[in-house]
Amino acid sequence: MPAFYVLGVFIAGILTGFKIQVNTPSQVLIITLSFFILLKSVRAQGENTRFLLLIMVFLAGLIRPSFCAISVLPESLFANFQDMISPLRDSLVYGIGYGLSETHRELIGGIILGRGSGTIEIKNWTHFVNSGMSHLLVASGAQVSLTVYPIILLAEHLGFPARMRNLLFVTAGAMLLLLLLLVGQEPSILRAITACYFYLAARLINRKAYSLNIIYVTALIWLFANPDLVHNIGFRLSYVASWGLIYIYPRLKKLIPIPRIILSMTSKSRFIRIIFTSIYEIALLCASAQLAVIPVLAFHFHRISPSGFIANVIAIPVCELATYAGLASAVLFQIYEPASGFLNAGNSY
Repeated sequence: MPAFYVLGVFIAGILTGFKIQVNTPSQVLIITLSFFILLKSVRAQGENTRFLLLIMVFLAGLIRPSFCAISVLPESLFANFQDMISPLRDSLVYGIGYGLSETHRELIGGIILGRGSGTIEIKNWTHFVNSGMSHLLVASGAQVSLTVYPIILLAEHLGFPARMRNLLFVTAGAMLLLLLLLVGQEPSILRAITACYFYLAARLINRKAYSLNIIYVTALIWLFANPDLVHNIGFRLSYVASWGLIYIYPRLKKLIPIPRIILSMTSKSRFIRIIFTSIYEIALLCASAQLAVIPVLAFHFHRISPSGFIANVIAIPVCELATYAGLASAVLFQIYEPASGFLNAGNSY
């Protein structure tokens, strides 16, 4: 039902206070028809539909409207919401880094809340960029997954009645809004949150959500809202990396299956098998994202970092553990401070 997807567009606009600008009545008609076609085809699985959506994304990036503006929500109001929850953000940041040195506190805060939260210094950010691991300090799909995946898991697999299940989906949507206010408006988090809203909208009406179509649709929305994003390196890297994870990863997994010798070596121990399988999947995920972003990085920075692939295979699991420990520390800090410091002892290394 197109109305639900239009609602998703409206919610995305409310979250960022975007302005849709148009020059002429004919452009209004073109944009309206484009959205109608887009919303009608968002559930299609065919490659032709995806190709059409991709073409529309690039065309949207060429539009430079300027005549009149329709503001969904003033940006000042969004800033006021952020000011309202600033005590919560400050308490969360302090709890995450409780008992850690300033350097470790800054790093863990950046990993969990992203660079947009203001916890990471520019000099340290540059080191991560040069090593090919800047994505670890950018709020994106990882933070969105941590926020809503437990709720979605409850809704999808515990057999709740439809009304309760839908209430859980709405709760997940509210949690996404709170997350955006906490971490700031980085292009990657805007992409991830908008995509998640489309997923939630599809599940509310018992429809399947196709990842590639959602990626193209969210890119189209943000380019219509702010065409200058097409020149933003963060926007490009975020969408290209997401495309790589969705499109390249399954093909790479078929092309490079897990070696049989590893399966035979780990057949007697399920725990060891899980470890080796996880390492294999992380390596393929890193390779998929790296293959997708290499052209963008080479174009912008005139260099690529081959060592970044190996570093990411090691760093991603470590950062996941640090994230869980930091979040648990933030919760314990509100209850019993010494327990928070004890839990954070591992993050000091």
